[in-house]
Amino acid sequence: MAESAESTPTPSESNLTCPRCGSSTSALKPVDTGTRLALQSTGMQEGEIPPAVCGSCIKELGGKISQGMKLRIERVNRDKNRAILWKGRVQLIKEAQEHMRNRQYAQAAISYEKYLRSLEIVFNKKKGELSPEVFNNSRRSKEVTVISSVLWDLVRIYDNSPRYTSRMKEAADKLAQFLPLSTIHQEVAKAAEGFLKQSKNPQIVKDFMRATKISIAKCFIASAVFEDPEAPEVLILRQFRDQRLKRSSVGRGLVRLYETVSPPLARSLRGNQPSRQRLRKGLRQSLSFTAGQLRRWT
Repeated sequence: MAESAESTPTPSESNLTCPRCGSSTSALKPVDTGTRLALQSTGMQEGEIPPAVCGSCIKELGGKISQGMKLRIERVNRDKNRAILWKGRVQLIKEAQEHMRNRQYAQAAISYEKYLRSLEIVFNKKKGELSPEVFNNSRRSKEVTVISSVLWDLVRIYDNSPRYTSRMKEAADKLAQFLPLSTIHQEVAKAAEGFLKQSKNPQIVKDFMRATKISIAKCFIASAVFEDPEAPEVLILRQFRDQRLKRSSVGRGLVRLYETVSPPLARSLRGNQPSRQRLRKGLRQSLSFTAGQLRRWT
């Protein structure tokens, strides 16, 4: 009889099965309301949390809560950091522009690069991955125009040193993505034509102009006569070419003929000051008529 009594297990020694992990246990511990709410905040569903579990599961669930709290804190800190960077980007632009005015180009480049990196962090992008898609390819985004302006300055800054040729190309490639969606497209297009002539890395500038469909001005003779491709007289003639001549097949034929025969004439004019002066006088007399016709057609 004594042996039979000793072989009968008591209720405290009875084996139970944990509904979460399936292991045997001598007791199940209830999951209180606070623990359940904390677990749900980590992403667990109500149905995934049994009313009571074994001791091992209680410890594991506690670890999930700790990890969840850690992740939430990190997320909150990241959001705060992004907000600080977003507000601070304006100051970085102001600093860079001040450096540019003072011709402190190295410092300007540092501030500009910090600005671009801030945007990458704000939008959770790796270095170099910032793209117009972040702004939904919107032409209305002011930030797209600011980025385009920053990249254009960086292209010109990095052009000054052979050490930064690769950075110049990176900035030019990125600018080609943003510029068409900005409000300074035409402004940069005109500036790029002049910059090409003095750039230490003309191939990078040509590639950029090709990528953004910026055409190189071909008013060869007029540019040689007025000694500046951006002279007001040259711009009027270029406008006459684009807005009037290129609208008809005859006009386009004349433009092609001019672009074929004018380069050697332009080269000879650059070394002939008297001829340039005579042609300059004649072109200016005809420009009043050309400008008047442009006003009628616009």
